[in-house]
Amino acid sequence: MLEQNELYKNIKNEISNYEIKPTEAIVSGEYIIPGLNGKKVNIKDSYYNMKEFGDFNSLYLIYDVIYPSNSLENNKDKIINEGNKGKNSVSFILEYDKNIIDFFINNGIDASVLVDINTFSKDNKLEQINNDINNFNNLEALLNKYTNNSNICFVNKENESLCKENKKYLVTTEKIVNNNTIINIKNNISSGNIYKVEKNTDISDIKIIINSILYKDLDIVRLSKLISEEIS
Repeated sequence: MLEQNELYKNIKNEISNYEIKPTEAIVSGEYIIPGLNGKKVNIKDSYYNMKEFGDFNSLYLIYDVIYPSNSLENNKDKIINEGNKGKNSVSFILEYDKNIIDFFINNGIDASVLVDINTFSKDNKLEQINNDINNFNNLEALLNKYTNNSNICFVNKENESLCKENKKYLVTTEKIVNNNTIINIKNNISSGNIYKVEKNTDISDIKIIINSILYKDLDIVRLSKLISEEIS
């Protein structure tokens, strides 16, 4: 009987305008660029959600998530070196430097910070990433207790095996921000970039990078959001 209902038929006729196919992750050797989830309209649930209004309204559509068949979750041994360009976003990873961290917090700019057992703070407003090899498990316990642990490792030769053993999302980047790389970074900004900011980098140089990112109408998001395959 639902098939004969006018509202149900209207929803069915409109769904192609609102559904999004998933984007597959791109794997190249040991590296991966995350994909993006898609969404499919649940026609029956959408019908009941807007039934009392009697008319089609896209705001009341109910969606089911469609996951990529080749996703980040089944490639966690691969290293993420950039985010999906479809997100129109970039991310900063900060080496621990209080002045730089305070600059990001005070200006409402999101970022992720590499911390160890001594620099971790349950009150830090930025995302914190476990960067402590000797106290890895102890720091994990603190991250789990006081934060929404992103389960990300910024990998290097010393911690890669440890991070893989703990099923972390592995991340690296060649885009290193310091006082000598500003011009090159500024001239090559694009969606999906991950920037690692070295400690003692001049705040004025960081501002140049941020202004260039904003000029290109890109969002600055924490690393976990950039590499997530969620579309929103």
